[in-house]
Amino acid sequence: MRQIKVNYKTHMQQRQLGDKLYVMEAIRSLDEAIDQVCEVLTDEEQKDPFAEDLCPYFGILWPAAEALSIYLNQNPKLIKNKTILELGCGLGYPSLVATHLGANVLATDFHPDVEEYFQRNCRHSNMTCNYQRLNWREDKKDIGLFDIVMGSDVLYESKHASEVVKGLIRFLKPDGKILLSDPGRNYLQPFLEAMKLQGHVEESELIPVKDKEVFVFLFTKI
Repeated sequence: MRQIKVNYKTHMQQRQLGDKLYVMEAIRSLDEAIDQVCEVLTDEEQKDPFAEDLCPYFGILWPAAEALSIYLNQNPKLIKNKTILELGCGLGYPSLVATHLGANVLATDFHPDVEEYFQRNCRHSNMTCNYQRLNWREDKKDIGLFDIVMGSDVLYESKHASEVVKGLIRFLKPDGKILLSDPGRNYLQPFLEAMKLQGHVEESELIPVKDKEVFVFLFTKI
C-alpha cells in the first residue's frame, strides 16, 4: 500500500488535569476523515486489506485514553521516574500526562500519520516526548524493556486478545507492570484470561469519562 497524505479537518480539545492544561489537536469528524481517505484511494486500493490500517482512528480522543490519563494523574507515584512504553498512542494524551508526571516515556504507534499529530500535541501542550513508529504485533525492533507498558482501547478485534498479551509482555521488565484501559469491548474477557495464564494478577478501577465508565487495569506478575 502506497503512502498517502490527507489534510484532515481538525479541532482543538483542552483537558485540565491537576496543574497542567493539555491541548490536543484531534480530527473533527471520524466519518468525514474516512471519506477523505476513500477519496484519495483508488477503487483497487480500497479493496486492499491493508487499507483498513490507513483509517484515521488514531485522530479521536477516545474515552479509554482519557480514562488512562486520569488514572495516571491520580497515581503519580506509580510512574514517577519510571520508564514507560505506550503502545498505539494515537494523539498521545496518556504519554503526555505520564511525561508531565516525571516518567521517561516512549510513545509508539503504527499509523503513518500519528507522529505528525503527536508532535503537534506536544507543542500545543508545551512539552517534549520521545516517539517511534512501531507495529508492536510484527516489528522485531529492539527498543528495550520498560518498567510500565500501557495501552488504551486496543482490544477491538477477536485476534487482538492473545496478540496484545504477547505485545505487552514482550517489552516488560521482569518486575514491570502493565496498564490497560478498555471501555468494555467484547474481547476484554479473553484478554483477562490470557493475562492470568501468563501469571499476571489484576487490580481494576472504573473511571468515569463524561457519560461513560471505562475500566483501567493494573497487572503485576506473580
